[in-house]
Amino acid sequence: MEKIEEKCLKFVLHYYQQGKLDTRKALQKFRHSHGEVYSGSFVRWYWMVAGIAAMLCIVGGIRLLLHTDADHKGWVKLVAEKFPVEYVLPDSSKVVIYPQSSVRYHLQGYLHHRREVQLEGEVGFSVRHDSLRPFTVIGRLSEVRVLGTEFRVNEVSGDTAFVQVKTGKVRLSSVGHPDAVILTAGMSAQVVKGQKHPQVNGKKKMEKGNFVFDNTPLPKVLEELSAYFHVRLKCENTSKRLTASFKAQSLDEIIEIIEKVLKVKIEKQE
Repeated sequence: MEKIEEKCLKFVLHYYQQGKLDTRKALQKFRHSHGEVYSGSFVRWYWMVAGIAAMLCIVGGIRLLLHTDADHKGWVKLVAEKFPVEYVLPDSSKVVIYPQSSVRYHLQGYLHHRREVQLEGEVGFSVRHDSLRPFTVIGRLSEVRVLGTEFRVNEVSGDTAFVQVKTGKVRLSSVGHPDAVILTAGMSAQVVKGQKHPQVNGKKKMEKGNFVFDNTPLPKVLEELSAYFHVRLKCENTSKRLTASFKAQSLDEIIEIIEKVLKVKIEKQE
């Protein structure tokens, strides 16, 4: 019981706004309706009900802070004003919307066609896996297509978008441009206004047991992979370049990712 009360207290203190909740007025209103009753059991019952009512009022206040608006065309917009707010999307994916930021999506399109959201500001994502419907985030500068789970996009700055990956893999590109990079857990990158190619941050040229490519020509990529896995990899399209980081575990997975990102077909000869 103490843990529940402590959580409720923290919740109230976090979202409290002066003048929003007046328990004295609520008590006066209750006395006017029910008279003066002060038994111990009643007092405990009253404060339980009052606490629930206060929580409901707070939730109503949070809804005002969040602004879950749906227009007549089926678009839903989620806006956090003063506090970070966690919201569950229709597919059970989660977003954390930071202050003065928003997420917008088309409800029917999201449910039945493609999981796509539009972003302004800074938002964290924890995406539920669905191999048939990739999850796409579109900002003013960046476009992120999810191959994995948790990541964060920050476009608060007007001329730079920052992307950080916590777990899994994401595909990052500049809006309107095909060049993309693959980011894995622990990696970050940025998209600068006016530049077509994302910039990967804090990378080493080569790590033991990993492959790290930074705008590397595809023939060079295939040459390194072929030498490591003792196979021969070929691709007709040799003009592509790759920026990505892979663990040296599954060649088939690496090939699949490269094919999807660069839109090429790679032949493997044992």
